[in-house]
Amino acid sequence: MRHVARVGDNAFSGVKKLPTWLAAIAEGKVTFRDFRMNIVRRIYLREQQHYNFYIKKYKFLDERKHSGNVTVVLLAGAHDYAWRVVFRRLYEYSGDLDVIVINPGGLKGELCMKLSKDYGWSYFESFPNNITAAENFVLKNIVVSDKIIKMDDDVLITKNTFKNILRAYNILKEEGIELGFLAPVLNVNNVSYYYFLKTLNLIEEYAKLFEKPHIYKHWSGQKIWYDARAAVWIWEHSIPLNTVAEIFEKVNKDYWVPIPVRFSISLILFEKDFILKNTYGLVSPSPRIAFEDSRNGRSYEKAYMIPYTDEISFNYYSDVLKRARVLILDSFAGHLAYGPQKEFVKKWFLANEKRLLEDL
Repeated sequence: MRHVARVGDNAFSGVKKLPTWLAAIAEGKVTFRDFRMNIVRRIYLREQQHYNFYIKKYKFLDERKHSGNVTVVLLAGAHDYAWRVVFRRLYEYSGDLDVIVINPGGLKGELCMKLSKDYGWSYFESFPNNITAAENFVLKNIVVSDKIIKMDDDVLITKNTFKNILRAYNILKEEGIELGFLAPVLNVNNVSYYYFLKTLNLIEEYAKLFEKPHIYKHWSGQKIWYDARAAVWIWEHSIPLNTVAEIFEKVNKDYWVPIPVRFSISLILFEKDFILKNTYGLVSPSPRIAFEDSRNGRSYEKAYMIPYTDEISFNYYSDVLKRARVLILDSFAGHLAYGPQKEFVKKWFLANEKRLLEDL
């Protein structure tokens, strides 16, 4: 007797089914555009994951001592006029920590490599000039320590910057807090400048001269970001750096606060596994072909659809993975300036180099 298919029988058991997405389109559950976007998104994400670590060629001078579980990564290239001071202060206060100087694009490469050699540091230079890809590559292939202090080449550290941020890290870990990154109080910074002013009792004076300091405000609308006069005024109240650092250590001993909004990562401490095990790396944009900041100082950027660049990635991943962003109030360092302030602050810096080294 011939078998007659009934309701519930698989009458088409020998027929290949349509793929899930095509079946859904045929049934009117989704549209072809939905299908296309799904494919595009998958292709993009796969390509971006590889591109995050893409380096065409590189050179690496290996001077690592493997002396501890912390590595300092100094991102260089944009502020060569400040290297004499920045490198010297790092040398004085990095102790026995390994230092790797990353110079994406090799800008002023000979000078940068010479300074690195003089101080006994490792040097990494890569092509093309893709800052984020260079950071990812070094984290994955060169750094062996489980903690990294990343700093830019326009940050001037003090005698308590590393010491206190590392002590705070150990305390927070013992308390069971899962960390995205920790940062010291930086004087010219869109968030921590408020705590700089508060610690030194300068809020009223700053408000009279410039504006009321805010944390919950986009930095491109804050004078601490676009007004060079505000940056220089802050710097005049920051030196001697180690004297000011002592005030922070005394007034804010063992204090820390959560960072509530996106933070400029001029200097941060983070765990390598936070980036390499929990994410697909910092999201790398296209190579940087110029260091000049052509943005209008008062223009507001739009929100990105996905994390883009190292800074946005660190902040985004911290939020998504529910990792704490923490400001260590008894750790202090100086950040020279933001892009719109750079040229004016550079003139001030070059006229005050001796003052920035005389406290060593």
